[in-house]
Amino acid sequence: MRKLTIYLISGTMLLSLLNFGDPVTVQAAERRLTETVAKVDTVTGIQKIETGTVNAVILGDSIAVSQGATNPLRTGWTRELKRALAEKYSHRISWDNKASSGTLVDYCLTRATEIESDTDVVFICVGRNDRNEYTPYQFSKKYELLIRVIKRKAPKADIFCIVEPPMVSDDESLFLGIRAAIKKVSAKAGVHLLDVWSTFPTDQEDLDGLLSDGLHPNDKGYKLMSNYMYNRLVWVIKTAK
Repeated sequence: MRKLTIYLISGTMLLSLLNFGDPVTVQAAERRLTETVAKVDTVTGIQKIETGTVNAVILGDSIAVSQGATNPLRTGWTRELKRALAEKYSHRISWDNKASSGTLVDYCLTRATEIESDTDVVFICVGRNDRNEYTPYQFSKKYELLIRVIKRKAPKADIFCIVEPPMVSDDESLFLGIRAAIKKVSAKAGVHLLDVWSTFPTDQEDLDGLLSDGLHPNDKGYKLMSNYMYNRLVWVIKTAK
């Protein structure tokens, strides 16, 4: 009977230790669990391509739909970027291209209201046509609003602001103000900048070899554009960890 009593007391003490244990140890375990859950929850946006399909929306104008490529669906920047990322991560981007040729930032604002809440990434590719319609200040205000709308519609989405390629034209100076506005607004809003403009040559003859009509990239131009974007996206994915 005495042995049984000792065993019962020992068992009770063991249960007490398991249930109430060292407060520091329990708190540490809870903290580690919380940190682990938080880490999982932060895997959003473009980084999801490491584990599955990324749902991406494109807002923009003619360059957003790869006008100028011999076959936009096969030789445009979206196809090239999708292929390159799939080769590296074994997962793909699923595009929802809401862009249209000849449009302004206003069109993007309209289409942005259609973005689903589970969207992972949004690419904004607009501004080339706006140079003739708005001052850089006017454009920047509309661009700021566009980013706010996207954030409200898809709070967890990564936003990438594309500065479109340069063109062979005397009025390219008008676009420089738009480019500066995109860079400033994207930095202020804390979103990603893809300055595609910077990867194209400044020499007009060399530039012309990458454009189909002096404005829209040709197949080589879109390949250059997608390569630049691929390298930037890989960097974002890597540094987001």
